[in-house]
This record gives sequence, structure tokens and C-alpha cells, in this order.
Amino acid sequence: MKHIKWQWIAKGIAFGLLMFFVFTGLTMWLWNNLATPIFGLPALTFLQTVGLMVLGRLLTGGFRPGGWRGGGFGGRMRGRYMRERWQNMSEEERGQYLKRWGRQRCGPLGKSEQETQNPAT
Repeated sequence: MKHIKWQWIAKGIAFGLLMFFVFTGLTMWLWNNLATPIFGLPALTFLQTVGLMVLGRLLTGGFRPGGWRGGGFGGRMRGRYMRERWQNMSEEERGQYLKRWGRQRCGPLGKSEQETQNPAT
């Protein structure tokens, strides 16, 4: 039984390394065949491509669990909490929540929308 487990671990590591080299090689090939002739940028070596990929990952979300989504344990717990809270809200409370959420995500309403909501102003 343990022998089979180690085989799966070895196969997983080998597959991970293969995917790393394939993805890095593909990124290098795309950069050297697109960015170099189009923008006049220098061609990259394999190690420079790895560095560029690490830099891009750090600038766009880091290496935390869940990647760009910000998932992981905290994300799942937040989702469960909001689902329960949403199910316990009345229709009016849901509407108020969505209005507040829209203002937080999209900023204040434009003038035409404010006038339609408050015609007396």
C-alpha cells in the first residue's frame, strides 16, 4: 500500500515539474515571438521568463491560497456566512443591501439616477 502511495507522489511531482517547464517554455516562446518583433523588446532566456512569471504573480495577487480569488479557508467561511445571512433577510432588507453594495462597489449614483430617486431635490 505504501509503495503505491509513493508512486503517486512521484508521478505528481514529475507531472508538476513537466507542467512548470511546459508553461514556462510556452510563455518564453510567446514573448520572444510576439513582444520582440511587435514592441522591440529583448528576447528572454528561460530563467528570465521564470523571473517575469514570478514578478507577474506577485503583482497580481501573490502566492496566497486561492490565488486571485482570495479564497482559502477565509473565503469559504465568508461565503457560508453571507449565504445564511442572505437567506434570513426579507425582500426589503435584500434590496437595501444591494443598494449599499452597489454604492460601495461602483461609487455614488450619477445625477440622472439621483434625480429619479429623489425628484423633490
